Amino acid sequence: MAQQYDVDSPAAVVSAIVLGTLGVLSFIVQPALVQGFVTHLHVGEQEALNLAGIEMLGVAISSIAMALGSHRYDWRRVMAAALLVAALGNGLSAMASGGGTLWTARFIAGLGHGAIITLSFTFVGLTRKVDRNIALYLALLLTYGAIGVWRMPAFLDRFGLPALFWLFAALLLLGLATVRNVPRTHEARAEVPEGARDLPHGMVAIALAGVLAYNIAQGIAWAVLFLVGIAAGLGEQSVADALFASQVLAIGGALASVFLAGALARDRAIMIGILGGGACIGLLLAHPGIVLFAISVCGFNVLWNFVLPFILGTVGEFDTRGRMIGRAVAMQMLGLGTGPFLAGLLTNGSSYTLVELACIFFFLASFALLLLPMQAHRRLLAPQG
Repeated sequence: MAQQYDVDSPAAVVSAIVLGTLGVLSFIVQPALVQGFVTHLHVGEQEALNLAGIEMLGVAISSIAMALGSHRYDWRRVMAAALLVAALGNGLSAMASGGGTLWTARFIAGLGHGAIITLSFTFVGLTRKVDRNIALYLALLLTYGAIGVWRMPAFLDRFGLPALFWLFAALLLLGLATVRNVPRTHEARAEVPEGARDLPHGMVAIALAGVLAYNIAQGIAWAVLFLVGIAAGLGEQSVADALFASQVLAIGGALASVFLAGALARDRAIMIGILGGGACIGLLLAHPGIVLFAISVCGFNVLWNFVLPFILGTVGEFDTRGRMIGRAVAMQMLGLGTGPFLAGLLTNGSSYTLVELACIFFFLASFALLLLPMQAHRRLLAPQG
């Protein structure tokens, strides 16, 4: 019965994309949420970053668990359980008064969100048009993220943090209606992509390290962008407006990856996306005004969402069993979870120079690491003799 399941059917693809968006409900608005912790919980920047980090730690742990063991279980049951756990964590967050209770609640929410994200990306990885479907997924979540970041300050001022977490819980419960449209196991894969080859284990490890480094850079930057704007003397709504513009433009970046997938070589797209992202963060070293800040965050976000489908599409061809996407997403979540903690450790008062330099370092390291397995994969594709 599993073999008759069509992973490329519209219902399956739409369900995977919707579930993936539910998985990142809080992460995609993280800059505004971190500032919300500072403003409404009356905590310092480092504690706010750590609170975001503890959720991402839960995301990372469950993502790794899913990557290693999800093929042994019925994916529909796991997805349903993950939605319930994430809803529970957000509900507990709404009722928490702060301190350790809120930390525990956000960690529980992270465990659920991580499983949702990893399984959703794994579903997309089983489809024939991985790059396109990831880009469509990014377009949906960025539309939500743009509106969420833009309206977050006003929403929190009017309704408070508990209302936001209750809203997250309700949306996750509604997501249960889509579970019946997702595959049950890896056996649903219709065919091996034409370019898939089994790379040596060492090269696979290097590729995953590259994905990890890239997402550590993203996790650092995404967690502090709002704080960097505030530290530069910009108002909360001005920063929110710049991030809103970045999310809107990032939709174009994601869609550009769809239209350029056949015309632009993946290694060139990855070079542009990663090195360009590092250059955009470099602009923040100049203690920017609103114009330079907007240029920096817009360029960063556009390139992030332009290059991510290329990275995952490329890494997904490094094995022939369809498991690399899940492993890459686990590394993605681990990196995004590590980033806020590193940012908190490197934050020095209202100075984010060390944070920005660390972010640039991880961008450069990720490109160097990804380059090696991409070259090895290209050699395997080359005609023999």
